[in-house]
Amino acid sequence: MTGALVIVLILTTFFTAGGISLLASGELPGLPLAVGGAVLQIAAIVLVVATLGIRRTLDAHTVARSSLLAARRTARWVRRIALVTLLALVGYGLVRLVLGDPWSLITACIIDIGLFLLARGSKAIGLAQEQALNPRAT
Repeated sequence: MTGALVIVLILTTFFTAGGISLLASGELPGLPLAVGGAVLQIAAIVLVVATLGIRRTLDAHTVARSSLLAARRTARWVRRIALVTLLALVGYGLVRLVLGDPWSLITACIIDIGLFLLARGSKAIGLAQEQALNPRAT
């Protein structure tokens, strides 16, 4: 899990740093990259920390229910934040498109791919945690 986090952080750093560089030079199409990249990085760290919290409670092939509940809540919040960010960036891109700037929508769509995958993965994590909490419901 930590190895995957390092890879995600390295890959998304290019988007975040590129977006910040564009914004610093006055280019508004960099905003989706900067914001979306930062959300991706922070959300990945939050998911890994929540998962490691579950692992810390591992005892004889069982985990503490409280840590699993906290991780499930975290996964749900990460999903919500990723989806809200995705929609906000698409909205920003559409407004900029109407104003004559197609590049903001293009950069928003590029970073939204990562946000969509993060939201989808968070949903899968939440469902797996729900299954672990309610094994009879499956």
